Amino acid sequence: MIEPQKLIDCINKDCKNLFLNNFILKPNSGHYNISRYRIEGVSNALNRFEIPFDAVKVLNWFDDFWLFIEVKFVSLEILDGRKKSKQIHTYISLSVFQGADSDNNKYQLFRAEWDDYNNEDEKHSQPHWHITSNQAIERTFEEYSNNFDNGDFISLLEEEKQKLFDVNKIHFAMNGNWQNDETHIHKIDDEQKIVKWFQGILKHMRNELE
Repeated sequence: MIEPQKLIDCINKDCKNLFLNNFILKPNSGHYNISRYRIEGVSNALNRFEIPFDAVKVLNWFDDFWLFIEVKFVSLEILDGRKKSKQIHTYISLSVFQGADSDNNKYQLFRAEWDDYNNEDEKHSQPHWHITSNQAIERTFEEYSNNFDNGDFISLLEEEKQKLFDVNKIHFAMNGNWQNDETHIHKIDDEQKIVKWFQGILKHMRNELE
């Protein structure tokens, strides 16, 4: 089982050299059994993780790309017969946005997640991608429709969207390694492995975006 504060300290220490601006994960609002850490951002964005959308602060990464990172720990007491044990469920979310500093509704291009529910029957890929870049096209259509046809086109667009499968719901596997008969589900059980994952994904995404 990982140590939450140790993981946060390791991420802050070993990932800061990947940013031109100051990078740090800082405590955010939580609950008695929930600890949440978020990137210290300088600009506004909407995280479309769930409804209602969450207004968040994002950090400029490079050019007009911005990052939002959240790491959440949920501490639970599990009763097995007469024996109590402690479990920590860990949830990691990293989103890439694109837009101007002044745009409070930046485009959320995609989201990388790694969730560990300590569930032996987990079916979703961990870690995984969520593709959300379709929001950019939808927003353009919405602005056009509101300005020129009183929203009629948006009604038609919504009808067409209902006919298609919503790919935003898919957990696209990030670490399948199926060619070696390995699983696409990986546990969060080692601080250094998680740090290496952060370093790798940040380097990989920047290489693809530049």
